[in-house]
Amino acid sequence: MSSVYEKRMPEQFQESKGMTALEFPHFPTRMQAFVWRNWGLVPVERLAGVLRTEPVHVLELARGMGLPVPPDVDPLWLQRGYITIIRANWHLLPYEQMMDLLEWDAGKLAFTLKEDDFLWSKVGRLKPQTPVLRYRALTKEEAAQTVRMRERFAACFDSAGHPDKERGPAAEKPFDFLQRFDRRPPSPPQERKTAVDGRSLKSASAGKEGLVELSSAWTLVYPDGSKPVRSFVRRFADKLERQWGVRIGTAAVDEQGNSSQPEFALTLQIGPDDALLAESHELEVAPGRIGIRSVDEPGLLRGLQWLTQEMERQGGPGLPVGKTIRRTKFDLRYIYSYFAVYGDPLMDEKLDPYPDGMLESLSERGVNGIWLHCVLFHMIPWKEAPELSDGWERRIAGLNRLIERAADFGIGVFLYFNEPRAMPPSFYETRPEWKGHSLNVLYPALCTSHPDVQRFLRESTARLFREAPGLTGLFTITMSENVTNCYSRAAGGVTDCPRCSARRPYEVAAEVNRIIGEGARSAKPDARIIAWTWGWSAGLGWKEEDTALAIGQMPERMSLMCTSETGIPTQVADVSARVADYSMSVVGPGELALQSWTAALERGMSAMAKVQLNNTWECSAVPFLPVFDLVEEHVDNLRHSGVTGLMLSWTLGGYPSLNLDMAAGYYWETMSDTPTIPVKQDVLGRKFGERAATIIAEASTAFSEAFRQFPFHLRVLYRAPQNFGPANRLHLEPTGYESTMIGFPYDDLAGWRAAYPADAFREQFGKLTEGWQYGLQRLSEAGPHIAAEGEEEYRDLVNAAEGAYYHFRSTYMQTLFVMSRDAWIAAVDPDEREAERRKMLAVIEEEIRLARSLYDLAATDSRIGYEASNHYYYTAQDLREKVLNCLDLKERLESAEKPLPGLHGRA
Repeated sequence: MSSVYEKRMPEQFQESKGMTALEFPHFPTRMQAFVWRNWGLVPVERLAGVLRTEPVHVLELARGMGLPVPPDVDPLWLQRGYITIIRANWHLLPYEQMMDLLEWDAGKLAFTLKEDDFLWSKVGRLKPQTPVLRYRALTKEEAAQTVRMRERFAACFDSAGHPDKERGPAAEKPFDFLQRFDRRPPSPPQERKTAVDGRSLKSASAGKEGLVELSSAWTLVYPDGSKPVRSFVRRFADKLERQWGVRIGTAAVDEQGNSSQPEFALTLQIGPDDALLAESHELEVAPGRIGIRSVDEPGLLRGLQWLTQEMERQGGPGLPVGKTIRRTKFDLRYIYSYFAVYGDPLMDEKLDPYPDGMLESLSERGVNGIWLHCVLFHMIPWKEAPELSDGWERRIAGLNRLIERAADFGIGVFLYFNEPRAMPPSFYETRPEWKGHSLNVLYPALCTSHPDVQRFLRESTARLFREAPGLTGLFTITMSENVTNCYSRAAGGVTDCPRCSARRPYEVAAEVNRIIGEGARSAKPDARIIAWTWGWSAGLGWKEEDTALAIGQMPERMSLMCTSETGIPTQVADVSARVADYSMSVVGPGELALQSWTAALERGMSAMAKVQLNNTWECSAVPFLPVFDLVEEHVDNLRHSGVTGLMLSWTLGGYPSLNLDMAAGYYWETMSDTPTIPVKQDVLGRKFGERAATIIAEASTAFSEAFRQFPFHLRVLYRAPQNFGPANRLHLEPTGYESTMIGFPYDDLAGWRAAYPADAFREQFGKLTEGWQYGLQRLSEAGPHIAAEGEEEYRDLVNAAEGAYYHFRSTYMQTLFVMSRDAWIAAVDPDEREAERRKMLAVIEEEIRLARSLYDLAATDSRIGYEASNHYYYTAQDLREKVLNCLDLKERLESAEKPLPGLHGRA
């Protein structure tokens, strides 16, 4: 394949640390491994170009392995799954061939490794020494091995060659979950049926005493002059018709309320009240009139959503007579998209990170903010390096479109600000005085103690808000993450910057936040600027009192956000640790966050909590972990902490799920004339019916209690296999590779278990999966009682719970395998060696079952295995390859007493 683009990777990404690429003994040759792993992801013609051969030869290799020919290639893999492709080929291709495969130049690949959420760290901060891969004809021996591989695999894995034909009508392809958020024309009104007695839901509330029933005689009266309010009203009316077959009229009134009042009126009014948090509202229902009064426009939306939920409780378009007051407890609840492309999300309009269907679904679950990753010099022109700002107008235009659309759903837009970004060494050749910390970092920092850098940061932030005036705000990370100031990645708080070395880390962090806030508010006085304390820790030179000192140097109008669980002590399996990341198995808030919030509130700042309500790196390969008890406990705790805002997710955890429904029940303090229902009972009852709700609640309690057994530690989160599950290969000989940050677990048990003894680590995952399995059993018992309208969401719930089980159980089995393998290698006594060999064979059998089960599940639910910043952790081919891997190991173990050289792949 000839190429016109630059293929020379920057020196910073050339490190191999003397490591050679892994081998693939379950394939006769490496080129077959390459074809297998990329089948259906990349067009055949491009695979052939990488191998320097003709497509017919690639098709021949695929057909010989039993792959479907021709493949069904989805272009979304190259648009939304490129990280999956990079990971699949990291041990197969050198950089030059990787770029041919992706059709990228070195600049784009380097940018992706640097900016796409720590991808360089995720691949281990090294590129293995990988030989160039070229096509050649198979030898007779290799052809015979291929036949044996195919036959052995087909006998173990039903329909291995053509799996799609066996999956039935419920099959989903990767990325099909995107279709859930397409805006479709509303379906016609229809009489929905209950699963219990077949009565029409439309009439279920009719004639009930104390209910006011909406009908076509009613008119929704709303204040004129606001596009978002018109959108709120239209969607409410459309949903009422779609759900209950009732079409009400709508009428706008001017500010003075000059309009004839209809006989049956649902009236919306705004009455500002500075004593209340945003979105606070009151509802009053009486015969012939219903009123919603809110402190602001978004509060009207929340009132209409409350009416919708009340009708779901009643089983029809009837509302109980009485008054309900809802006072906002958390005035900001913002979240990341379930599927946004991380690195440069605004550049390609086709890759919309927040389609209207997603915005509507999140809004219905109480979300009122969304966030995006950005790089400042990509968003505005920078005269110092204009080439880096190429396309800024396009990004700003995309941002403004998103801001306008989101407002129609009562949602504001935030940008993640990790600024100013470090620059390559060449940048400082003409600006040596701008250069800051350079010790042990990829690129030297722009020194934020230098006046010129401060001016750039302040003026560029102001320009951003002038270009996007509807932008709600920013949140910052000033320590850790990327290199953004001279202390941001300075281990132990030691910097080689001559200016910043005379200052303390907290002074620099506070100053950066202050400059960003000044710049933003110079262009938009009400911009909401949130300073996240992420990384304000001893590892980067912070003393215990420094957070309070930093707070004292930041503007009162900023918000201070702390990760709720940070610093909470844990005691699992008699191992003491502390939460250093976010967690769901450990419920916050912790003392460290509480102390910081208190200092912020005393300063006059507002306090916010960063939480994860759907999933964490404890298992992010499912859209949510159905541990409703833990979610409720955490959010309820925060209601009494002084916190008034929530960041609901990092890049993981943005799915509109039942967990978010549970959390939304705590966002307002509700006082009502009618009895209120406990949140979990209310949500599950509305979704599934009362009888099923009781069983599902019990299942979730089992999941929650089992999840408390997770062996929490930062290294366990990042390096153990629970995010990759059965897709992670087994190795009969130690690989010598260390596990990486959510990239390659390898066989690094020492890296997985961190401070936990191997036996304790294994036992904790055993306890977790045992309790989780009981929860699955209870969950299945709810099936016959699910109301018809809840069947799809019930399937989603079951799939998420089953998927989590397969990942947790496989982590247990892989731990057992590595322990037995190492004992087998070290054993001298024949009986001990035989005992360990049998243990490994038993693990292999279960890993085959787990891989097949996860394959079947992912074939019916395209959400399984996906996370926004890592794309798909595995493909269908990866799970099928795991079976090949296990069959190869099984054959070798059945014929060997000691490790033997594998049938290593040959080029």
